Amino acid sequence: MIKPRWLSGLSLRYRLLLITLASLIVGIAAIDIATVTALRSFLISRVDTQLESNVAPAARLVVLRGGDVGNFGSAPLLALPSGTFGEFVFANGSSITGEFSSAQTPTLLPPNVTSGFIGNQKVSIPINRAITLHQGDTAFRVIAEPYAAYNGTMVLAIPLNSVADTIGRLELAELLVSAGVILGLGVLATASIRLGLSPLERMRSQAREVTVGDATAKVDSYGPAEVRTLAESLNTMLERLQLALLDSQTSQERLRQFIADVSHELRTPLTSIKGYADLYLRGALSDENGVSVAMGRISSESTRMAALIEDLLLLARMDQNRPLSLSPVDLSGLVSQGIMDAQAVEPERQFESSVSEGVLVLGDQHRLTQVLANLLANVRTHTPAGSQVLIKLECLPKGTPLPVGSRSARDGSGDAFGGVDETISMLDYSEITRLTVTDSGPGLEPAQLDRVFERFYRSDESRSRARGGAGLGLALVAAIARSHGGVAWAFSPGEGEGATFGIDLPRLVLDEEEPSEVAPASDTPSKLPAKRAQGGSRWRAGR
Repeated sequence: MIKPRWLSGLSLRYRLLLITLASLIVGIAAIDIATVTALRSFLISRVDTQLESNVAPAARLVVLRGGDVGNFGSAPLLALPSGTFGEFVFANGSSITGEFSSAQTPTLLPPNVTSGFIGNQKVSIPINRAITLHQGDTAFRVIAEPYAAYNGTMVLAIPLNSVADTIGRLELAELLVSAGVILGLGVLATASIRLGLSPLERMRSQAREVTVGDATAKVDSYGPAEVRTLAESLNTMLERLQLALLDSQTSQERLRQFIADVSHELRTPLTSIKGYADLYLRGALSDENGVSVAMGRISSESTRMAALIEDLLLLARMDQNRPLSLSPVDLSGLVSQGIMDAQAVEPERQFESSVSEGVLVLGDQHRLTQVLANLLANVRTHTPAGSQVLIKLECLPKGTPLPVGSRSARDGSGDAFGGVDETISMLDYSEITRLTVTDSGPGLEPAQLDRVFERFYRSDESRSRARGGAGLGLALVAAIARSHGGVAWAFSPGEGEGATFGIDLPRLVLDEEEPSEVAPASDTPSKLPAKRAQGGSRWRAGR
């Protein structure tokens, strides 16, 4: 629909006012026209009644008096108004005309109701039906009826001056009243529209505050239901925009911090490598022992830098949702091997374990091994060598909540950690496997617990890199757990009371296995793409 240019430039207030006034004018005009039409029809019907009831007496008077009916005050035609004409047309073509008016009434010209020459005239209007004829400025209501007693037709014409006067007075009255009503209602409509649009005006002024940079501005949500709904929608939109702006600022800050951390982590080994290389090139390492030490340091720093880059690449792959190399993984055996490796590295540490047998998950064995290795490495880094560690692997019903007070990798840190592997996302499972590593170290404060899965985050900023690493271990744990359809979480009762790090993953049950007693068996196996399956068993998840 094409709108006029002048209308598109008007404000909503003036548009509503124009629509209201136009509707009001059309409505009042329709009422006025209907009133005038009804009154005219009523008055003319009364004239028609006069004509029908007086046409016979008028015919006798005209014929008997020979048209001399100027003063009929004593005649029985008292219902006829002054200025009424009567004409009797005989069958032989002759006619007699008389005017029923008093001496004081100005003479009017009679309407032309016959045709033909004098002495050979005929009635030219319909018979037995009243019609309106105009003679000059005067309108007449005319009826013609046969009169057998005198062998002719009587035509009676009553002027409609009184009807015209009455209609004229009514039209003038309606014009004045309508103009007053339109003016009064127009003023009232202007005030009502201004009052009704005041919430929108407030919302517009408050929206301007947002455009000038007030990110915390809100709009008032009181008023009519429609305005409240609009205000609530705008406030919801503003809240989302504010959250998006805050997230954007946080992401930018974290990106800058991430780049600074990567640069700092890489600069340290590169500085060492460059320093030893410069010493060698300048000949400062004259003896074989010095060269051997320098080469050893270059090798160790290169190895640390390569490990850092490998971790960063792995995190990038997790963020890009690269497919995993999936197969059924015996998590029980993997955990048992990880404990043996940890005991070999730290014989003096006390390891306790509670591992359920035959726990399978669908995953990438190399990545899951890396998760356990990182969790145990985190224990070695942050706890005394002789402290106790508890590794626990158990099967729980799907939906089992995390320990009260724990923080998952999805809370607070803002890292997306990529998405779930496409194949794993199709699993329908009723059990989860929960792997936890509990230490007896210094524990974590609430602020540290909220950020423990962030990349390059160190709970102890003062510790050296030689002792602690780059701070990517737990970020890798969270990303790998996320890609396997699970979640990484951490819990600490308080400072000095140790910490627990865990991952929850969907449990996998092969068709030939008996399901555990945690949840009832299901007859519906998971449908997995054949190209991703390995081995001869069909897979279904935790049923």
